[in-house]
Amino acid sequence: MSAPQTINGLMRHLRNDCNIQIRGSYQKQQLISYGYYHGYKGYRFVRNRHTQIPYTDFSEIVAVIEYDNNLKSALYSDFMFIETAIKNIVCNESVNGLKLGTFEHVYKERMRDNTTNTKLQSKRLRLRNSVYSKLSARYHDEEDSDNQMVRHFYNRGEDAPLWVVFEILYLSDLASFFECLNKTLREHIMVQLNMFDVSIDTNRNLLSSMLYTIKALRNCVAHNNIIFDTRFKDRRISPVLKRWIEKETGIQNITLYSLIDYIIIVCCLLKRVDFSSTRAKQLVHAYKNQNQLLQANVAPTIYAQIIQQNVTQKITALEVYLNT
Repeated sequence: MSAPQTINGLMRHLRNDCNIQIRGSYQKQQLISYGYYHGYKGYRFVRNRHTQIPYTDFSEIVAVIEYDNNLKSALYSDFMFIETAIKNIVCNESVNGLKLGTFEHVYKERMRDNTTNTKLQSKRLRLRNSVYSKLSARYHDEEDSDNQMVRHFYNRGEDAPLWVVFEILYLSDLASFFECLNKTLREHIMVQLNMFDVSIDTNRNLLSSMLYTIKALRNCVAHNNIIFDTRFKDRRISPVLKRWIEKETGIQNITLYSLIDYIIIVCCLLKRVDFSSTRAKQLVHAYKNQNQLLQANVAPTIYAQIIQQNVTQKITALEVYLNT
């Protein structure tokens, strides 16, 4: 194994082997701050290492890193807002009218239809295992904690209420929880969100499909992974979600191969849970500004490689949708 490179050595490598100009103490400090491996190595390509970005100056790499970081900053608060709002809506509707508000009671009373569907029954059992596994882990972690949310109930011989369970669920768990609810309850929640379209969403699983789709982006934003080129994409868009988004917004060719498609989905959710278009409009404005800033700081060939040709048209159509 070779010895680790010094910063000066990495600068020489970028100049001599990668044909990228980097010079002076300022760019040296930028390389130190952004990191060679997280910075250049992570941002040197689009989606996969075979599609190299033709950088000629280190300032262009910095521009792409800043573009990515600023988009994550713009998305972070919106993801937290969406996740909290959807959790509250699903939790409230799940316990509404029940004598007990515990997960076990909801499981028995609100996840009991379509029992001959073995795939659905398997999902429900996996969900229950996941919930109790998380409760067990949280109970253990709270041993020396002042915030004993789970222990507060179990140490009194009570089951934790559903709102406690929702506090420790991941976004994928939330999607699974919704998917496991009885069909009529799923439909009721979709109607409340003004998202139900029986001609498209015959199985009443549009919301879970949306949550599963944005999960990978949400996790990248939360953990500071790269998002600008959708390398996080872990699934194809479901036909139901594609049809609903395109009908809802009037924007066609939603494929998830560009970040704009994820932003469109996020905006559709924001429009439903924010009950105004303020947050969604702010997100689109930030995305539009960051695209313009990127265009001003990289070569046209680099910009065209990162921003697809139809992005401008989609942004314009999204602005029209949010203003209606």
